[in-house]
Amino acid sequence: MTLEDLKKCGISQPDVILVSGDAYVDHPSFATALLGRALWDASFSVGIIAQPNWRDRNFKNFQRLGKPRLFFAVVPGAVDPQINAYTPALKRRSTDSYSPGGKLTRPDRTTIVYTNALHRLYPRIPIVIGGIEASLRRFAHYDYWSNSVRQGILADAPASLLVYGMGELALVEIAKRMHHGDATESIRDIPGTCWTMSLAEFRNSPPEEARPLPSYPDVINKDVFANAHAILHRDGHRQLVQPHPKTVIVANPPMRPMIPEELDHLYELPFTRKQHPSYQEPVLALEPVQFSLVTHRGCFGGCSFCAITHHQGRVITSRNEESLLREAECMAKMPEFRGTIQDVGGPTANMYGCTCKKWETDVPCPDKLCTKCRAFSDGTERQMALLKRLRQLPRVKHVFISSGIRYDLIPNEELGDRYLHELVDHYISGHLKVAPEHISEQVTVLMNKPGKEEFEKFRRRFESLQKKLSTGKNRQYLVPYLMSSHPGCHLTDMIELAQYLQKYNLYSEQVQDFTPVPLTLSTAIYFSGKHPLNGKKVHVPIGDEKRMQRALLQWKDPRQYDLAVAGLLQAKRNNLIGVLLPKKRVQFIEEKRKK
Repeated sequence: MTLEDLKKCGISQPDVILVSGDAYVDHPSFATALLGRALWDASFSVGIIAQPNWRDRNFKNFQRLGKPRLFFAVVPGAVDPQINAYTPALKRRSTDSYSPGGKLTRPDRTTIVYTNALHRLYPRIPIVIGGIEASLRRFAHYDYWSNSVRQGILADAPASLLVYGMGELALVEIAKRMHHGDATESIRDIPGTCWTMSLAEFRNSPPEEARPLPSYPDVINKDVFANAHAILHRDGHRQLVQPHPKTVIVANPPMRPMIPEELDHLYELPFTRKQHPSYQEPVLALEPVQFSLVTHRGCFGGCSFCAITHHQGRVITSRNEESLLREAECMAKMPEFRGTIQDVGGPTANMYGCTCKKWETDVPCPDKLCTKCRAFSDGTERQMALLKRLRQLPRVKHVFISSGIRYDLIPNEELGDRYLHELVDHYISGHLKVAPEHISEQVTVLMNKPGKEEFEKFRRRFESLQKKLSTGKNRQYLVPYLMSSHPGCHLTDMIELAQYLQKYNLYSEQVQDFTPVPLTLSTAIYFSGKHPLNGKKVHVPIGDEKRMQRALLQWKDPRQYDLAVAGLLQAKRNNLIGVLLPKKRVQFIEEKRKK
């Protein structure tokens, strides 16, 4: 982090310098730490410039470690910078949990700002960009924050290469190639990377195997944009090429997933699990994950609104139990450890151990649900065995699952009942997080989520288990994650959901208002107004309707009352005033709505 650090390590010039939008926390849940440790493990020295002062016209913070021997790598943060900075209503957030003391330090469009600063200072030093921001913007994309279609990020940021997805393997390979003298312009064959070529080269010798995407600015047209997303959905495993006015972006096929032994080795590297000692204030994002274990990577759920599938891939790579036990034992020896493993999971905790025969020989099926396929095998027993062994470790008092579970993955037979019983007895503390998101069929279909019947079956099963418990001390509650304003959702759908929640005494103060994230199917629907894969028109809630939908899910909150009533009145469901909502101020709200 500092010149003093370099001197202590006997390093005169780092091989690679990572420039991070997050504060530096040496923990495997933070991208900068994972990439830095992976490079160091591959015998490359690494410097880290965390949250440089980009407002300084001279960019002195960007120069504090000098220039790297090989390249700069820009990693904007563990969370997309725009989502981290703004609410779904486009209001700027007041704190940043990835900064010391929650201070706001990173710029909007962090990758572009940092890359421009580095290029201005060191025009001859290659720059590699990656992380969630670059990964989701590798092609022309709809940008919710400017309400426009923007170019692929390599057309805006003066970088040599882009690494998309989980970037350890690709970044280490780039470092090895450059160490052996390869120029960045010649590095064009590494999977999981994007590179650029000139328009003249593209005209004379276009990539022969590449699948062409509609060019920018043609994709500003909504129908063309939808067509481009359909190509991405079906052919994302191939090399893709997209012309822009001043350059052509070429995306190689995705990097292979790490095998379990590689993942074990990576997560067992000597992370301190602490923030850098130079910080005087706590980095708030560390507290809920400091004593947690990442059991696997990938998510085959394929939720239309979620970016995880696009970033981590659909193939599940599960770590070996012995590796996880060793990591837990090391964690338990830390003086700060108080006996609780805060989370054991990944994007979805009970995807650990899941396998599919096709994953070994082919790419995941783009048009099938894994849970309905005969080639799929769930990992329930393997997860239960792991959790039990973790509970038996010395100094470990509690083991919790905080990352949520997929209820549609729980087996129907006796094994599923035993799994639920163990969850309630040992692995959840007061509430179980599940994500039905909605119960209206037309909405859940567009979300690619299980429908109402699946959730209702699980809810009854969970409540039945609760009644069997003899004491109140083990009473657990379902906490549903819900989403408002998703494309295809009408006010009537939100009213249906609100009535369902009221009927079964389910309520969540944390409602996720749909945010269009680049590269996702839901965002393509939001912008184009139609489903890219079947061409059907889809209703998109915006403006007042978007706010009213959120209010209807928070009907208990007095601050949402006026909007919730306005939603009922607009949907002509006046009969629910006094049932879903109390009768007060209704006449005033009706007059205000008419005006």
